[in-house]
Amino acid sequence: MPNHSNFRLRGIACYIALAISGGSVNAWADDSIQFDPRFLELKGDTKIDLGKFSKKGYVDAGKYNLRVFINKQSLSDEYDINWYVSENDPTKTYACLTPELVAALGLKEGIAKSLQWTHNDECLKKFFQPSPGQLDGMEVENDLSQSALLLTVPQAYLEYTSSDWDPPSRWDDGISGLIADYSLNAQTRHQEQGGEDSHDISGNGTVGANLGAWRFRADWQSDYQHTRSNDDEDDSSNSTTSKNWDWSRYYAWRALPSLKAKLSLGEDYLNSDIFDGFNYIGSSVSTDDQMLPPNLRGVAALGYAPDVSGVAHSSAKVTISQMGRVLYETQVPAGPFRIQDIGDSVSGTLHVRVEEQNGQVQEYDVTTASMPFLTRQGQVRYKVMMGRPEDWNHKTEGGFFSGGEASWGVADGWSLYGGALADEHYQSAAMGVGRDLAQFGALAFDVTHSHVNLDHDSAYGKGKLDGPTPFA
Repeated sequence: MPNHSNFRLRGIACYIALAISGGSVNAWADDSIQFDPRFLELKGDTKIDLGKFSKKGYVDAGKYNLRVFINKQSLSDEYDINWYVSENDPTKTYACLTPELVAALGLKEGIAKSLQWTHNDECLKKFFQPSPGQLDGMEVENDLSQSALLLTVPQAYLEYTSSDWDPPSRWDDGISGLIADYSLNAQTRHQEQGGEDSHDISGNGTVGANLGAWRFRADWQSDYQHTRSNDDEDDSSNSTTSKNWDWSRYYAWRALPSLKAKLSLGEDYLNSDIFDGFNYIGSSVSTDDQMLPPNLRGVAALGYAPDVSGVAHSSAKVTISQMGRVLYETQVPAGPFRIQDIGDSVSGTLHVRVEEQNGQVQEYDVTTASMPFLTRQGQVRYKVMMGRPEDWNHKTEGGFFSGGEASWGVADGWSLYGGALADEHYQSAAMGVGRDLAQFGALAFDVTHSHVNLDHDSAYGKGKLDGPTPFA
């Protein structure tokens, strides 16, 4: 068998060369090619039927590892493609498009469900037994010289795709493994007056694991500080050391592609577009704008990343935290500073600590700018959550709560939004309307009603009219 394969390749290569040079190969208008077997060096009475190679694009039956292109765009993976001989015409072979490959094409859900299969449901029936309504207009072409399979599929059958976004059918869960992310800062201070040296090392980061679709994470932060007086280097009583290590958050999440949402479990911060945020332990499901095509993402996704500014009187360390959890830490030189590279998913009130080289400390809070809960026309964005409030020390406070909020794009630039948050003693509901003002920012008005029961006394809040107007 190996000798036969090598002989056949030499023979075909020979005839390709003859075809190019105008030798004894005749071509007709129907693209068929006729080979003269007398040019082959055959041993004994060996005969080879070259008739099946007379048709343009013929592929011998077998398995081929090929790159797949759909409408000239390459899929990320290579696929093993089987060619089978036609049951009706032994001179024809057809590519077997497997369910795995068809799923990666990005067909619309209704089209994908209507497909028919053959060869024990392993091959798309379209090319083996064509029938009306089965992907009319779809074509398959092979280019074995480039190890490629070229598919042409009418755009009407496909989900939306672009150069920077692929439909969910082409997503995967990535590779399982471990992750360790960290950021470290070191600072040394020396005081000429007072004779004191101080060394400080701080850091924060995340460790975790990816297992299938799940992401398990634990956030940490630490600080080590050593201060020593230079009055007497041998006197250990003149030196102090402080150190701490905190696991600030334990959590897990996974994508829900069918819902264009993310499921989160564990410790979290309530990033609400309507209510005040707080730490809690529980679960949540929320729309993930990154799963939507760029032109369908919420206006807020274009967003307002937190912008923190201040003035350092000397070389200083700036620490930005929220509810006790360090979000960002960096070194800045003396003078005005502005930090803009905090993730745009962060919202609410941020605590800023500026630790000067001379030991002085500035602390202040910054309320991040935020867009109203706006949504593209025809789209719905939502968040639902439940759990118990939690303090910085991982201790729960209060009873079980649940809540949710949603925004609906009713017209171009207009959104209706609302939400509710409640536990045993507190209930709050809000409803509002928002308007995107393009280059002038956005405008929103909402009404909030709340009720709280404290020691058998009730208090109400009604008719609160709020009109946040963040302008760009």
